[in-house]
Amino acid sequence: MDQPYPEVTEDGYYTISFYSFFEIPEEKVSQLRDKIQKEWSENLGVVGRIYVCGQGINTQLSIPKENTQRLREWLETDLMFRGRIPRFNWAIEHRKAFKAFHVRVRPLVATGGPLDMETLVHEPQYLEPEEWDNELRSSQAQTESDSSSTPPLLIDMRNNYEARIGKFEGAVCPDVDTFRDEMNVVRDMCKDRSKSDPIYMYCTGGIRCSVAGAILKSEGYENVKTLRGGVIAYGKHVRERPDGEKSSLFKGKNFTFDKRLGEEVTAEVIAKCDQCGESCDMFTNCANTCCNLLFIQCPSCAAKHHNTCGSKLCIERAQLTHEELIKSRMPPLWDYHMRIHPEKVFGRDWIARVEKLVSSKS
Repeated sequence: MDQPYPEVTEDGYYTISFYSFFEIPEEKVSQLRDKIQKEWSENLGVVGRIYVCGQGINTQLSIPKENTQRLREWLETDLMFRGRIPRFNWAIEHRKAFKAFHVRVRPLVATGGPLDMETLVHEPQYLEPEEWDNELRSSQAQTESDSSSTPPLLIDMRNNYEARIGKFEGAVCPDVDTFRDEMNVVRDMCKDRSKSDPIYMYCTGGIRCSVAGAILKSEGYENVKTLRGGVIAYGKHVRERPDGEKSSLFKGKNFTFDKRLGEEVTAEVIAKCDQCGESCDMFTNCANTCCNLLFIQCPSCAAKHHNTCGSKLCIERAQLTHEELIKSRMPPLWDYHMRIHPEKVFGRDWIARVEKLVSSKS
């Protein structure tokens, strides 16, 4: 209740995330969803994305500044949530990051298999950002001074495209599209290591690492450590340090699953525009919603291609009115895998491929 609040930027909204694992009776999950959907939207002006299930809640939202304390009070007076929700994980940059409000009954993290409270109680060790820094620097120094020592395993638990615009130095970034794919890769990475060797993991806001760490701990790995609050918390830590980003072990931007598509941790740009190759770290979605390709686009290419991937079809459709789009509705051009892999879409023959794809769907 006495959590300090950050300064508001741009439009008077805070952007917040939090999650908590606790048992919710199956017969109450849908009731809880309906209650949150109604009361948070009507009384608190919340927009965002909430997942609830039998194992707890996972929340990413934006809320007007004046209602933020009321949300905390709601959580502390509701019998289901009282004493179970940790401090808010404030975004690095604040503005209204969502257009609508959705509360859905679905797994908090898509593991691809069953996940129960018996597994989740095997929590990893949580490190605050400063502890995280100190341990990684100490491990790195030890490896440099003793070539026989085993380097620490630092795993980026995010999807491959997230690491394109920002990551921790020395991190292993598995080439995977989903968290369920990543768990199999992580198991392979760890299988030849001692069960007592340290394993460091980080993700956007912490929940994927909490789940992954619990799974590894339940499988016998003894020394699993995660960054509490994820890159979001680390980014705020960097901004609050006297030496700022000069001391940051994370370089670049933190990818966000909202309309911002990223928030700056350091000013270092580690990516390139997918269309012209210039240094750039701004993700965008093709303005043609039936394409919706996720790619990195510099301002020059955005102007040249009208905020689209550049195909004639997408440029034309991006300039249609809402009513015209409804009349000429099209099915999605790409499945999820292709939509997040622009390198598989762009190429010398890609426009011809788009036209062929459109013909096949029409």
